[in-house]
Amino acid sequence: MSHTLLEPAAERLFPHFLDPVDGTACVSASSTPVEIAATCSPVGLRFPLFLDPTASLSEHIHAATHTPASCRFGPYCDNILGMNWRCPNGTLVRVGEQVAKTTTGYDWLRFLLHSGNRFGSPVDYVLRLRPECGQTQAAILEGTPETLEACLREFIHSGWMHWWDSVDFLTENNRFRLRVLYHTVPEEIPIYTHRISEIASGRQVSVTSAPLAEGTWDGIPDLVLKTTPDRTLPLARRIAKEGHRCVALWYSGVVHAYFKGLRDPASQALALGTALAPELESDGGDWHSKHLPAPPPRASEREWIKILQEALETP
Repeated sequence: MSHTLLEPAAERLFPHFLDPVDGTACVSASSTPVEIAATCSPVGLRFPLFLDPTASLSEHIHAATHTPASCRFGPYCDNILGMNWRCPNGTLVRVGEQVAKTTTGYDWLRFLLHSGNRFGSPVDYVLRLRPECGQTQAAILEGTPETLEACLREFIHSGWMHWWDSVDFLTENNRFRLRVLYHTVPEEIPIYTHRISEIASGRQVSVTSAPLAEGTWDGIPDLVLKTTPDRTLPLARRIAKEGHRCVALWYSGVVHAYFKGLRDPASQALALGTALAPELESDGGDWHSKHLPAPPPRASEREWIKILQEALETP
């Protein structure tokens, strides 16, 4: 992706804009889902990658690489096209463009996007938007882990896969649920409801369906674990046995863990992440937490990271 280091001249940075033709917008990094929806909905667009209606977009991206809707739309790095970025020395940097990547080379945007505050902080994001159809519906299937996994695989591996915003496995206190979110015009909801009933039929699974409400948002996770899709459900169940709520984003191979009521969630995140690190890394995965700083770089990375930090901190 192309990138340009800029002097702090306003005309060289991304202005705040909404382009209903290309389906893109530039918004403040401090914008919340409610604020973004208020801007985009009137022109028939939405940004579906959210976890908490009250948290800022930068808080979302700092805490997680994926959301439930990543099942359909991909991770944040596929939906953030550009940024206005403030370097440690105060210089504003324009990174990326207003369109999807069309060039080869080092992806500076993706590198900075999930780098925490090591190399500065985001000021604005350029978002890739999606059509707003009018209704997001949540179907909740409840049953045993085995029956729900069978349903999950049918949801994901059928020709309907690209019509579900998300298919997530939820577990807490020995309760197991499958949540299916879909976004459509209200007139087509019965079509989706019928398909969901077909999948649940004969599997001793109960199904309830209702419009997505604020109370059903997951919230920003305390710990994020990246693994392979086949390991997400067993991993979520293991963590839930310790009394934590887990949401397994099966298609993305991600588990979000929530430490509700703990006085020191950072210590719990560190202990659990450290214990699981060898297992995750053996499969090419990793872990991180909003409560903890980025782990120290590997020896092979230290020298070039030091050079980059010095360059960004120099006036």
